Amino acid sequence: MNAGSLPADLARRVDGGMDRADALVEVAERELAVFDEIGFRDVLVSMKASGIADTVRANRIFSERHDAPLHVGVTEAGPLVTGVARSAAALVPLLAEGIGDTVRVSLSDSMESEIAAGREICRAAAEIALVSGGDASRLRQGGVRIVSCPRCGRHGFDTHGFMGRWLGRLCALDASLTVAVMGCEVNGPGEARHADLGVTGSGDKTLIFRRGRVVRTVGAEEADAAFEEALLEAARETAPGAGLP
Repeated sequence: MNAGSLPADLARRVDGGMDRADALVEVAERELAVFDEIGFRDVLVSMKASGIADTVRANRIFSERHDAPLHVGVTEAGPLVTGVARSAAALVPLLAEGIGDTVRVSLSDSMESEIAAGREICRAAAEIALVSGGDASRLRQGGVRIVSCPRCGRHGFDTHGFMGRWLGRLCALDASLTVAVMGCEVNGPGEARHADLGVTGSGDKTLIFRRGRVVRTVGAEEADAAFEEALLEAARETAPGAGLP
C-alpha cells in the first residue's frame, strides 16, 4: 500500500480531512480481506508513506488490529544524512515496541548505505527496548559496532580518512565487536575503554588498543596493516574462522 496511490474513494476522503494513516490501514485491510476470501495467509504488509508520523501511526494501528507480519520503513526518505535521520525517527520507536518484522531504509544513496543504516537502526532499537522493558531479542544486534570521533581541537589522528578506507570492510565483517576509531591518543583509549579494538594516534605514530590498553604502537605507514592483524585476532575470538572481505 502506498500513500501516494490510494484508491480514488480514499484519496477523496483524505483530501476532505481523513488521516492518511487511517487511509493506509483501510487499504491494507481491504487487500487482506481479498486474501482471506481465498484462504491465502502467506502475506507481508507494507504501508508506504514518506511522512514519519504517517508511518508510525499506520503501523501502530495495524499491529493493534491484525497479526499479519509488517515490513516497516519510511519510503523516499531522502539523501544519506536526511534519509537516515528520518528512517531512524520512525523505525526505532516502532521496532522497540515490537512492531515490524522486516525493515527497509529507502535512501537516495548506495544499497550498501541502506543496509548499514538498517543494521544500526535495529541495534539502536534494541538498546531502547532494553531500557524500556521491551523485547530486544527479536532485533538483529550482531556485526561490528563502530564508535568514531568527529574532528575537534585535540584531533591528531585522521579518523575520517581511516573510516573511509575501512568502513565497508568493517560493516561486512561477521563478528560481534565494538571498534573505536578515536581522534587523539590522550582521550582515545580512555573514552573508548569499552571497545574490543581501537585505533588512534598523533603525527606519525599510530596506537592500537584493546579494552583501553595499548597493545601496539607503529608508524603511520604501518597503521592499516597493524589494524588488520589486530582486527582479525579480535574477530576470531568472537567468531572463529571470521575473515575480512
